[in-house]
Order: sequence, then structure tokens, then C-alpha cells
Amino acid sequence: MAAPVEIELAAISGRSSTFDIETPELKQENEIVESQRERGQSTDGLHTPIDVLPPVDGGRRAWLFLLGATYMEIIIWGLPFSIGVLHVYWTNTLFQGQGASTITLAATLQTGLLYMACAFFGPVFAAVPRWTKAIQVAGLLIGSSSMIASAFVTKPWHLVMTVGIFYPMSCACYFPCATLLFEWWHTRRGFASGMMYAGTGVGGTIFPFLMQGLLNRFGYKAAMISLGVGYAITGCIALIPINRRIPLSRYDQNGSSRHRARIDWSFAKRKALYLGIMTIGITSLGNFVPSLWLPSYADDLGLHNPDGTALVAILNAATALGNGLLGYLSDRLSLRSTIIISCAGSAAACAFLWGFGKNSGVLVTFAVVFGLLGPSFSAVWSKIIHLVAKDDPAVTALTFSLFAFVRGVGNMSSGPISESLLQFDVLKGGIGAYGFKNYGILLIYTSITILTGGIAGLMFKD
Repeated sequence: MAAPVEIELAAISGRSSTFDIETPELKQENEIVESQRERGQSTDGLHTPIDVLPPVDGGRRAWLFLLGATYMEIIIWGLPFSIGVLHVYWTNTLFQGQGASTITLAATLQTGLLYMACAFFGPVFAAVPRWTKAIQVAGLLIGSSSMIASAFVTKPWHLVMTVGIFYPMSCACYFPCATLLFEWWHTRRGFASGMMYAGTGVGGTIFPFLMQGLLNRFGYKAAMISLGVGYAITGCIALIPINRRIPLSRYDQNGSSRHRARIDWSFAKRKALYLGIMTIGITSLGNFVPSLWLPSYADDLGLHNPDGTALVAILNAATALGNGLLGYLSDRLSLRSTIIISCAGSAAACAFLWGFGKNSGVLVTFAVVFGLLGPSFSAVWSKIIHLVAKDDPAVTALTFSLFAFVRGVGNMSSGPISESLLQFDVLKGGIGAYGFKNYGILLIYTSITILTGGIAGLMFKD
């Protein structure tokens, strides 16, 4: 069982800067704060009175929080979402003819474990919420160190240890950005989530060109070291505004006792939880395939204008716009409508655009359409989490942990599954990409898994 959460529990409504409900304990603490202020005594360790909490859905601190969280999304997820570029370099240059399956494992582990680590850090942050900032900094430094260490690899399995296993510990830095957002944004939560998750697309757009430029000009070792150092410095700056809106409370004057809200485990009985797990899990089996194999596909075709790096960048740039679009739609349409727009559109893009794409024009169109609708699915999470957690902050964190873990399982599974599928040339002689090498069965797998996840999402009631 997860540790109890030391957190103030209250309902947030609309654009109000106050809570709707003031518990007797909170009222008592407010009286203590005012009494100590009148006597000129220190109020350290006690929370700020409720009526001066910063506003939700706007205000300087809410926007600074969103800006900092978006930048963290850019640097933490930018590398994993452009891993296809490094995957090609590792396979064709750094370890040519060596350990292809090990290199693919390292690439898929990085993103998969980054998601799955949320299942570990969710309960950690719940158990020791006062250490949130320290744990975030530690996670940032571990991620930075892993990038620097990957500059010195000499064997493929070294990539598994550095990039594949240690880099995902940067989840400790990212996790509070995603969960504390629920305290700062309420009626415009879909918009805020979409803006934050758009950072993934921005990072995925910048990193391929940045990585390719550093590799070409300075070499692999200098590229990874410079990225790691920049990651640590800029990340520490971005963490400054990542704070709670709802302060943690102590309920006596000397701070020796603490109030701990029990987790309402009734959320585990809600249908929305299991529908969310099913929808996210199934779509994740296919959503990561294009970003992993599109660079290799373009390289096999011999495309140079644009090449695989540019296609991944285009896909990720479209993802940045797509997160904002799907977040906006989730605030205005039903959850089922938003899910089917995302899943049906991205599945059709795989089946028809990539499926018949053997020239740059069609592949660029595919990258744009799939980026808008496929990887952007995470912008819909906030609405699903709301149905499960009912704005309970402890349950919000646990639900996000579960969803991220499931998405990580899907991501990690998609790598080995797709590599195994590429061993079977069952559509030889087919038209378009279906008959090119062994990509046909991979395209069918990707389209079916994403569409099946969308069908599962139709069972939501909202």
C-alpha cells in the first residue's frame, strides 16, 4: 500500500483563488497564523492563510509554473522522442555490425522506463512531499550524468546501462510538473496540459537537428557531454517556479505533529480507471513505432530531402501543435469524441499515408498528420484522470503513476515486438511501403493497435 499523503485536501473551483471548503483544522491554523503575526512571532512552518492563495487558471505564478513545466517537458522528453536519430547513428556508425538488438533495447528502454518510473516515484512523492524539490534536483542530475556517461561507451550494452536505465531516473524531476499542474489549472486544464505536453514535440523538433549538428561538427563524445551539461544548468533554472499552489500544513505551533490525509481507495472501483488503463496501454503499443522506425525507413529508401532526421523533427513539431489542439478539444468535446479523433486519425495515417509513402511528399504529410493526432494523445489524460480522481490530489498522483506505467509498458513492448515483426517478409511484392523490405506487417500492427485503443475509449461515459 502506498504511504499516506501529507497534503491539504480541498476542492478547487473555477477561477477562484480560494478553496470552496475550509476544514476546522485549516480554520484553526489560520487563527494561529494571525495570532502569531499580531504578537510579532515567526510563522515559519505554518501555511499561508487560505484567502491569499494564488489564483487558479491564470495569474503570474500559474503561468510561470506552466512555463517551467513546459521547459522540463522539452529537455526531459526531447531526447527520448528523437531517439530514432541516435538509434541510426549507434547502429550504422558507432557500433556498425554489432549488437543491433541491444541498441534497439537501449532506445526503447529509455522512453519505456521513463514512463514506468512514475509508478515508483508517485508513492515516493506521496510519502515525503516536503522533499519534492530535492528529489527533483537529484533526478535532473542523474539524467544529466547518464548523458555524459553515454559519451564514453565502448560496447552496445553500455548504452543499455547509461541511456536505457539511468536516464529514466530523470522522471523524478518531471513527475511533480505533471501532477502539480492539477493544483494550478482547473477549468482550463485541458489547455494547460496540452501546452505542457507540447514541450515534448518542441524538444523532439529541436533535438534531432541539435544532435545531428553536434555530431557532424564536434563528434559523438562532445555532443553527449555538451547536452548533459546544458541539461543540468537550464533544468535547475526551470525548476525554480515548479512549486505547490496548496501549501503543506503543520497543525501545531512547533511543527511536531502533522496532518496526513488518507487516500480514498474507492477510486480503484471506478470504471474510468480501467478504461483509461486499457485505452492508454493498447494505443501505446503502436504510437511509438513511427518515431523509432521512420528514420530507418527513410534511410533504407535513400531519402535525403528530407532525410530521416528531418522527418522525425517534422513529426515532433506537429506533436507540439497536436497537444495544444487535443487539449483544446478535450475542454470542449466529450472524451469519447476526442479519443476517436486521435486514434482513428493516426491509425488511418499509418495505414494509408505511411503505407503508400515511398516519396518525400507523402512521408512529410504522414509525419504532420500522425504527429498532430498520435503522440499527442497524452493531452487527453487530464480529462481521464479527472474522471478517476475527482480532483483528489493524492489520487491524481497515483492515477497518473498508473497511466504512465502502462504507457511505459506499451512503449517497451513496442520495440521488441516491432523488431520481431521486421523479421517476417509476409507482404513481399505489396504496393507502397507494404512491399518494401519487411515494413508491411509493421504498418498493419501499428494501425490495428492504435485503432483498437480508440475503440476501447468509446466505452467512456462523460
